[in-house]
Amino acid sequence: MGTIITPTKLAVVPAYNEADSVGNVVRSLRTHAPEYDVLVIDDGSTDATMKIATDAGARVLRLPFNLGIGGESNDAPTRRRG
Repeated sequence: MGTIITPTKLAVVPAYNEADSVGNVVRSLRTHAPEYDVLVIDDGSTDATMKIATDAGARVLRLPFNLGIGGESNDAPTRRRG
């Protein structure tokens, strides 16, 4: 008998130097939409965005340098599968 895979929902949050707000965004998503996994795409931030997002409960994909909104959004589906 095959394994049943339950699809998950994913909230993708692009962020570039958003240390001041990313924690609140992640906590709000986890509170108001607990059925979603939260993935923050840190687009080469030079501040504490990655640490704050992680501490708030998100998974974080850190890009090595700023790719802009098009680059980071296009990278999420590829990374999510792996």
